Order: sequence, then C-alpha cells, then structure tokens
Amino acid sequence: MFRQEIEQRTLQFVERIERAECLTVAGTLFQSYIETLGFSRATCLKVPEAGEELGGCLLHSSYPDEWVKRYTDSGYVKRDPLVRELTRTHHPYVWSDVTKRREMKADELIIFNEASDFEMTEGFVVPIYEASGYSGLVSIAGKGVDVREEVRNALTLSSIYLHNRLCALRRTATDAQFQLSDRELDCLSWAAAGKSDWEIGQILTISAKTVNYHIENAKRKFGVSTRVQAIVAAMRHGRLVH
Repeated sequence: MFRQEIEQRTLQFVERIERAECLTVAGTLFQSYIETLGFSRATCLKVPEAGEELGGCLLHSSYPDEWVKRYTDSGYVKRDPLVRELTRTHHPYVWSDVTKRREMKADELIIFNEASDFEMTEGFVVPIYEASGYSGLVSIAGKGVDVREEVRNALTLSSIYLHNRLCALRRTATDAQFQLSDRELDCLSWAAAGKSDWEIGQILTISAKTVNYHIENAKRKFGVSTRVQAIVAAMRHGRLVH
C-alpha cells in the first residue's frame, strides 16, 4: 500500500470517528480501518490504577473473547511487558522492539507466547498520557503485519482520535447514568462537608430518614457501598466541587 493511500484512509477514518455517536460505532470504524492496513485486532484501555478492575478500564477491544478472559483472570495487565513499557517511554513502539530492548522475564514471555496462539504475533502500541496523571494505550495487533514508518504514523494519529472519541462517548454515557436529583446532590454536598443526617435534615427542612434515603439513592446510582465512596464518585464526575 502506498503512503498516499494510507494517508487518505487515515483522514477518512478521522472524519468518521469524529461523527461516531456511540462506543460500538466508534469501535467498528476503527476495526474496519486497521483491517485495511493488515491488522486484525485492537484494544483501547485506561491503565488500571490500584484497586481498579481491568474490565472497567476497557474502552474498546476486538481481541478474542477467550484471550481477554484469560488475560483478565490471570492478572496479566500487572506484568504485561507492553504495559510496563509505558513507564520507560512516551513514544509509540512496536511489540518486537520491546523484546529486543531488554531480556524478557519468564512471566512476560508467557504473555507473548499465549498471544501468538490467537495469531497476534506482532503489533504496535500508542501510549496515551494526560497532565492529570492518566495513562492509557491503544494496541493494534496481527500476524505478519506491516509496521513500517508510514503505517506507524497513521496508527499513531488514528489511535489518538479513537481514544479521545471513546472517552468522550463514555463520559456522555456516564453522565446520563449518574444523573443525581437536586435533593440527592444537596444531601451529598452537606455530607461531604461533614454534616450528619440530622444536621442535613435541619438545614434542608426534611427528616434524617429522608436524608438517608437520598444518599442511599446516590450510592445506588454510583454503584458504591459507602457514602464516602459516593462523595468521591460525585466529585470525580463533576457533580460536587471539592
């Protein structure tokens, strides 16, 4: 494939991904795009922080379900050399380059070997970093794929657009899911200020039982078990100002 054709397909993808209205459509567009470049699989994820499960950090994946399950159940993300490489460089990298830079540990080689069972023998990783400390990646894989410079450049650009669009779409979906009522927000705000249910009730002229009811509703919407977690979640989603 000539450079001009690669550039044209990449620009077409960028135009289309910006118009994608749901996560599924965005993922399908990227899958179709990488297949034109000879790749077969892709994943986009936020690198899990302490206490986070990988499943909740996956923005998109066309990796085989069996491989994703094995990867998740075995906790491979904690020792995946492709993920560990994020601490060593901010630049995109080819899978095989990682194995050449340093000697692979036994537990790292297992991951590469098992990935090859699913015809993922080579790939390209685009790191994603934000000033907030957020880190993520887009990894595109296949068997006997072309990773020359123009392909890497195209995948870098398209991966950044994919990640940004997926994050925006997930944020929109999350905002709708975690919509709090005015009263729930009032109760959480005062709870965040250290007020008891009785004190909040006096402030809002409602009973302490009703205060607890609203806070329990907020906890349910955020899928958390304590009010402290609900307060943190509300702050994280921009519902409360710290």
